[in-house]
Formats: sequence, C-alpha cells, structure tokens
Amino acid sequence: MKRIVHVITRLEPGGSSENTVSSAAWQSGRGMEVTLIHGPCRGSRPVPASVSTIELPALGREISPLRDLRAYAALRRIFRELKPDIVHTHTSKAGFLGRLAAAGCGAKVVHTPHGHLLYGYYDIPKTRLFLAAERFAARFTDGFIALTEGEKRESLAAGIGRPEKWGVAHSGVDLPENPPKVSRKELGVPVGRLVIGTVARLEPVKGVEYFVKAAGALKKILRPMNPFFLVVGDGAECSRLYSLARAAGILDDCFFAGFQQDVYSYLSAMDIYVQPSLNEAMGRTVLQAQHMGLPVVGSRVCGIPDVVREGETALLVKPGSPEQIAAAAAKLAKDADLRSAMGRAAAAFTRERDAAGRPRFGPEAMNAAIYDFYGRITG
Repeated sequence: MKRIVHVITRLEPGGSSENTVSSAAWQSGRGMEVTLIHGPCRGSRPVPASVSTIELPALGREISPLRDLRAYAALRRIFRELKPDIVHTHTSKAGFLGRLAAAGCGAKVVHTPHGHLLYGYYDIPKTRLFLAAERFAARFTDGFIALTEGEKRESLAAGIGRPEKWGVAHSGVDLPENPPKVSRKELGVPVGRLVIGTVARLEPVKGVEYFVKAAGALKKILRPMNPFFLVVGDGAECSRLYSLARAAGILDDCFFAGFQQDVYSYLSAMDIYVQPSLNEAMGRTVLQAQHMGLPVVGSRVCGIPDVVREGETALLVKPGSPEQIAAAAAKLAKDADLRSAMGRAAAAFTRERDAAGRPRFGPEAMNAAIYDFYGRITG
C-alpha cells in the first residue's frame, strides 16, 4: 500500500482527532503518501507538514442534506483523483459520507468509529436512525477498527459488520514516564483535603451530573474527612452543572477548573478519580489517572472495563447511579491502605508493554496495530 487517505469530521481537541493525526504522521514517516481530509472547526489540531491536508467546508457534524450532498460529491471527486489504496474514515458523519463516496473507487475502506452511538447520546428514534445508517454503511466497509473489545462486542451485537471484519487498536495515549506534577496551591485546590475529581467534556454522555450528585452525598458521608471535588473540563453542560452543585450544597467545596491542556497537573491534585460516563469507547483519562497512581471509580460501560483491572485498579459501578458512585468513592476514601494499593497497581498496569516491547497503550502500539490491520484486509 502506497497511498492512504484519512477522513474525519473535525480536528477539534480530543482523542479521535489526536489519534487520526498520529496515524497519518506515523504512516507518512514510513514512506506512504498520506492525505488527511477534514471539515472546518475553530482551534483545529495542527497536522505535520509531511501529511497533505484538504479542508472541506461542507463537511460538518450536524445533518444538513444539501451540505452533506456537497461533501459527498467532493469526497468522491477527491478519491477518484488520488486513487488511494486505503480510505480510512473516522467518526460517524465523516465515516458515513466517506464510506459511501469511496464505494467503487478501488480502495480498501476502513472505518474507526472512535466509539459507537448506540446508547447514552440520543433519544430512541435518533439512535435507531443512526443504527440503520451504520448497518447500511457497513456494506461499503472492508474493515472496522474498535478502540476496545467492549466497543467491538457491542457493535457486533447491534448488527454492525461481521466478526471477521473487525479488529481492535487501543487509542494511543501519551503516558510519560515522569508526568508533570503541580502543587495544589498553584492550581487553586485546597491543601490538606481529600480530593475526588473527574476530567471530561461537560456533555450529557460524560455523566458528570452523576458525579456532582454523588459529591453531595459524599460531603455528608465523609464529613470528618472534609472532601473537596474537582471538575476539569468545559462544554454545554457547564451552567447546568454549576446549578446542580449549588443544589447539592457543594459549591463551596468544588472547583470547576474549565478546559485544561495539561491534564496531568490536575490529576496530580486528586486522591480518587471518577469516570461517570454513560458511554465510553475506551476512556483516555481513565488511563492517564491510573498512570498518576490514582484508584478509579468508573462506569461499567462499553470499553471502560478493558482499560482497568476491576477490583485491582478500579471499582466499577452502574452507569447513571450517583448512589453507587458515592458508595465506591467512600470505600476508597475511608481505606487509605486500599487506596494506596490500588493506586500502585494502577500505575504498574499503565506501564505494561506489548509483545514487541512497546508501551501497551501508547501511540506506537496503536499505529503498529492499525498498519497490521491494513495488511490483513489488503491481503
């Protein structure tokens, strides 16, 4: 294979764009001609000069029949001109339009959903529409790459593709040997208090409202320990979460830090990490938190069980249950020895290596797995 074209809806900050740019750069560094097609967005992630880029103004996230038709036509024209060996689509909108446009262009078509939309995102009618679209697009797909076995299993159960078409490549996460640490005082976090925190986009699917509600219960359960709560991230739910924090009586015991580029500094201020997602293909910050030696309380959804060791590095709970989040976090808070043991096991877990000696969850392992998958489907 000589020419690879990647298609993604937007290069906004986040795991899907970070991994797509990483793959494109890795492949171009190994002598392949790589083109990255994306839609417009503010604050787009930079792309190395070795990767050709094409911005399609009509490629957007929201459904718009006229714009989508223009994006489809533009993609089809580009594929015919470039004659790629592999078309690799990413995320739902670019994945749907890109796969349809690639039909008949002679390329092998690979799709990475970067997480399915089967639950936790939309109401039932919209979810059914998405599922029908994914089943239809699967007809034009030579291979799928899931981020975890959980994502693969749930996608197959929903009738998306066949087992032999699926592979797994963990989202590549940069886990530095010595991650940065900053004093709590510098971050505006009180010194000497037990800090329970989360890092997430403040969108409904991330379930941060359940963390805030659990924090209200934990303030009472752990009154002698005087807990403090830290929320790192920004998004559409920000104002609503402030209101929920006020209603839960924790506004004076909670810091909303907003979006932060340096996640590790804020993780270093925590004692317990909570991932309350309603759907999570993998959970990059779950790995980053464990890498910092934090015990995790996480939702038992999709790919989260694949990136922890339940009972050893994390306690998993029912999604959407502030009661179970509070109970698990309280168990860790009250037992310093358990907290310490799980933190040590968590840090060791993220430092494991694959059979080739690469960091198991790192970008190099991800990109090697993707390249091997390309070889599998091209024969």
